[in-house]
Amino acid sequence: MLIKLPNAFGDACTNMAIDSALLRTLPPGIAVFRHYGWSEPAMTFGYTQTFDAVQRAVESQLTLCRRSTGGGIVDHRNDWTYSLVIQNELPAAQIPATACYQKLHQCIQLTLAAQSVESQLAACPRKCGTASNVKKSTADHCFISHAANDVMLANGHKIAGAAMKRNRAGLLIQGSIQRNTLPLEFNFNTFSHDLVQAIATSLEIPIGHSDDLRALFDRQEIAQQRSQFSSREWNRKR
Repeated sequence: MLIKLPNAFGDACTNMAIDSALLRTLPPGIAVFRHYGWSEPAMTFGYTQTFDAVQRAVESQLTLCRRSTGGGIVDHRNDWTYSLVIQNELPAAQIPATACYQKLHQCIQLTLAAQSVESQLAACPRKCGTASNVKKSTADHCFISHAANDVMLANGHKIAGAAMKRNRAGLLIQGSIQRNTLPLEFNFNTFSHDLVQAIATSLEIPIGHSDDLRALFDRQEIAQQRSQFSSREWNRKR
């Protein structure tokens, strides 16, 4: 079943730690969706990115934290951040990454349209299936460039992107929606509720509830993960 967790706020390493801990410790057959805010000006960057390149590309006063998922640099100062964690025994955790990415962003499209925000999925920005052997000296900003099936406005502005991590425990998707691309009257509470409904339908995970959400949070695992995400070794590992 899919459980919607209460909204939360945290610093960068705590937000990343909770997502990672949930991926490691969710009970069999459980998926969770959570929206979280940021208690500090922060940017996160993809697991494979080089720290020096990221540092050159961002403002010095921002907290930087390496994600366990891929993707580019994400500025969290004015975004709506969410994660979806799917435990491995659920069939949805086995959907190929590209198909899952498309399904999730189609759900976002549908939910945006309910508030009269029209969008489209991006085509592949380069010839798909062609790998590049050129090592980049700069880090990609997620909302400056786009990938196939990102959510775009008709004017070419990117609304939503996401990054994934899959392991034996399940699937973690971390996504960001840029607030400044949406109307001032946009209702994020309605959006959050409707998005969970759309995801449940698309991924065929029935919505459920837990009488004690504390059982989903392994405090010891979260503490261990927080220690990792705040460490110099993790953030400067490449």
